[in-house]
Amino acid sequence: MATLKNYPFSLDLVSDSLTPLILSRVTEKKSTTLVVEIFNNGDTIDDFDAYTPVFECALPGGKFVRDDGSTYGNMQKVGGKIVYTIAKEVFSTQGILNLCYFALEKGGTPGFQILDSLDLTADERVTTQNFTISVSKDATQGNIVVEDFISDIDKLTNFIEAETAQSMAALNIALTKLDVATASANELIALINANAVVKITDTTNWQKAKLTADSGAAKSPPDVTTLAAINEQGSFYINSTAAGKLTDAPGSGAFRLENHKLITGTAVEQHARYFSTSNASANRHFYRYVGATASPWREYENTVGSQAKADLAEAHAINSSIDFVNNKFADTGWIPLTLKAGFTAFANSVPRYRKIGNEVSYAGVVVRTSGGTGVFATIEDGYRQKDTYPQSHLVGQQTSAADAQAQIYTHSNGNLEIVSAVYASPIWLNEISYFTD
Repeated sequence: MATLKNYPFSLDLVSDSLTPLILSRVTEKKSTTLVVEIFNNGDTIDDFDAYTPVFECALPGGKFVRDDGSTYGNMQKVGGKIVYTIAKEVFSTQGILNLCYFALEKGGTPGFQILDSLDLTADERVTTQNFTISVSKDATQGNIVVEDFISDIDKLTNFIEAETAQSMAALNIALTKLDVATASANELIALINANAVVKITDTTNWQKAKLTADSGAAKSPPDVTTLAAINEQGSFYINSTAAGKLTDAPGSGAFRLENHKLITGTAVEQHARYFSTSNASANRHFYRYVGATASPWREYENTVGSQAKADLAEAHAINSSIDFVNNKFADTGWIPLTLKAGFTAFANSVPRYRKIGNEVSYAGVVVRTSGGTGVFATIEDGYRQKDTYPQSHLVGQQTSAADAQAQIYTHSNGNLEIVSAVYASPIWLNEISYFTD
């Protein structure tokens, strides 16, 4: 890559070194190349073809640049050196970039990226020491827009115009509606002043579909046997006498009924609210839809029911935690090991096993009556190791002879097998331990 500005320097993967300083200016493009020789604790790295070099640096404002050269074709490896032409985005903002370095990766995300945080998806990754890039202002900042770059003031202006355009349009519409509403309000005030309003005593035109009684209290219900027969809009108080006649009430006793009609037709959404000033659990709220037929009543959850469920969930969680701890750290104590034919227990140290949590341990001495090898016991399910391939355990033998050792396999089917032994003497089991998970 033939560029006007070349900075040859070296970076070490391990040792600190002098921090190189790269001088540049906002709007510089394809002009600054770094020729970096990589060292490992002072030793030259002749070849790192198995790794992909990646340039990374932190920009002012919290963004990160990540560039492996595959997007712009601006990264080469030459022996133990990296030849990198700095991407133009690094020079888009004035400032001191102290956190600049190269990474050597296997399996990282390819391409040029501007990120809010570093991309650490690589399978293998190592970084060099830091170097610094100083990006100075140029004469165009705040005056003109340069290709691929924009001054801070222009950025702010464009951002404000773009972000407030929709709000300004909505404001203009709101102002127009305000003018209309003001005119309507003025007309209403004029009518009120002229006493040209509907009077409460004019029952023909007053509240044709009453939501409440004229006093504002709940209305009395019609004399019916089902709530589904009440399709009038409004709030009703169903006393205990009226409730006793109903066949489709969700509960017993007095309650308040709220009917909400839809836009057309006679269908209503019904809400039945039972209440008590002294018993919180009696405060219940049911709802349903009544059209051609009535849907089943459904009940809203209240704080009393929620607390009961929360208490039950807490109790279950505590019990589950106790069960987990008991199972995780339970100790079976020592259990005698049942031996197969050809093997007997040493009288002074009986073969035995125990399980603490999910770890099984053995102790004691197995006497081989014929001095041979083979399966000497089968441990029951729940005490077996899970690897399908046998686990090997090197144990000692009951003799003072040199190198007195035996090899025992523990199988996933529970078999304990003596594979080999240096001497025909008894065999210790104390070195055998494994996990069941």
